[in-house]
Formats: sequence, structure tokens, C-alpha cells
Amino acid sequence: MMPFGKGAVWGREAWKSYLFVLPFLSIFAAFIAYPLLSEIYYSFTRYEIGVAPRFVGLKNFINLLNDSDYRQSVINSLIYVGIGVNVKLGLALLIAIFLNREFRGRSLVQSLFLLPWAAATISSLLSFRWMLDTDYGVLNSLLESVGFGKIQWLGQYSTAMSIILVYHIWKYLPFWTLIFLSGLKGIPPDIYEAGRVDGATPVQLLRWVTLPMIKGLYIVCTLISAIWTMGDFITVYLMTGGGPGQSTNVVATVAYRFAFRFGEFDNASASFVLLFPVMMIIIVFVIRKLEGGHAAY
Repeated sequence: MMPFGKGAVWGREAWKSYLFVLPFLSIFAAFIAYPLLSEIYYSFTRYEIGVAPRFVGLKNFINLLNDSDYRQSVINSLIYVGIGVNVKLGLALLIAIFLNREFRGRSLVQSLFLLPWAAATISSLLSFRWMLDTDYGVLNSLLESVGFGKIQWLGQYSTAMSIILVYHIWKYLPFWTLIFLSGLKGIPPDIYEAGRVDGATPVQLLRWVTLPMIKGLYIVCTLISAIWTMGDFITVYLMTGGGPGQSTNVVATVAYRFAFRFGEFDNASASFVLLFPVMMIIIVFVIRKLEGGHAAY
């Protein structure tokens, strides 16, 4: 066995090990590192189609901060992440706890519950839009049949943003429920048996056994879900297109608008780069918030 030291890092045997890692490093450099560094670089330049990039410093960031549509998209993204992630994961944990119990027909319920996640995203989004159509939608037809007027579900900010959140939760709730259910299956049954022998109630078992044991998984799921939700493009784009007006845009749809409608790749890059500190704040806040409650368990 080669001893630790300079030879272990640069020796002939070490280079053989690096060759096995090379394919992964190549893919990482080509599809993650290079695009990320390019995005950061272009955010500090003036870069349009047919024009060579020219360094402009912080001008793109200043322009975005003065853009009311971009500021609204940041607010919408924070609402989307804040409400969508917390409601989705909170419900997922409660449903997972329920599905973890033995009852008749549990397998059927679990299978049916996974249908929204299994449904094709584009098809389900278009189905939602059809059901919510002001003139021909099923929902307004039902309201009219009982004497209510039509509602422009996607024609006003409050209802349109709510519909986006409802779809997001409906679509991805089964996935996170499945993740939490797998985590609950990993809790040793002996711990619950010991608690019942000591006279613990179901609520006490939930508080003192289930939640502390599932806490680490919950933290990881919260961080992953927040990152995925912040980058979600297709839900907003297909549901409302950023409308009415530009009121329901999130940062992902604004960046798309800059890049592929106006050809402003500099502003598109700066849109996401400007969001990096926000994401870091969210990540740190979530970790501290969840770890702060650890002492209560």
C-alpha cells in the first residue's frame, strides 16, 4: 500500500485513480462549471446577438434593480418558494405519516396518490388552463350552474398567482410524500414500541420520536425543493405566460424573456446572478430555522 504523502497524490498509482474520475470531471466542467462561469462573466458585459461582449461593470445589475418588472419577479419568486415549499413539504410529511400506518386499501391509496406526479407536466398544465378558462372552463361552468358569475382565474394577479401555487403543490406533493414515507420506513419500530411501553401517546411519539428522526431528511428536502422551485420555469410560462401583463413572472421567465425575446443575454445572465445572494440567504435561513428547533425536540 502506498503511504500517504506527496507520492500518494502524484504517484503512478494515483494517476490511474484520476483517470477514473476524469469522465465525471469532464462532464461537470462542460455542463456545470463552464455555463455557470460564463453566466457570471456575461452578467458584467454588454452582450447582444451579433455584438461582441463588452465589459460594463455593474450596469446590468443597476438596470435590473431599477426595472419594476424584474423587482416584481423577485417578489413572486420569493412567494413561490416561501409558500410553495413550506406548504408542499408540510403536507407531504403529514400525508406520509398517515400512509405509514396500516389500514385497509393502503396500497391502492398510495398508488392513486402518485398519479399527479406521474402525469405529464405539459398535459396537466394545459388541462388546468382549460378548466380555468373564463368562457369555456369547467370551473366557471359549475359556478354559473349554481348562480355565480364568471371569474377570470388567470386574468388577475391574486387568483393567477394562487393557481400557480395550487398546481405546483398538487403536482409535486406526491413526490415529496414518497420521499418522507421512505424516511419513516427507516425509523426502527423498536423505538415506537419502547415509547408505548413507557405510556407515550401518539402525539408524544410524533413529537419526540418521529420529528427528530426525520429532521435531517426534512432539511435536505427543504433545500433541494427550494432550489428546484426557484428555478421552475415551465409552470409559470405555460400557466400564465407571466400575465396578466407581466405581474406573475418569476425570475426564470424574466430571464427567458430577456434572452429569447429581446436578445439581451447580458440581462438574462444578470437576472440569475443577482439571485445568487437571495438563494444563499434562503438556504442559510432554512438551515438555521430548522436547526434552531432541534433543541425543542
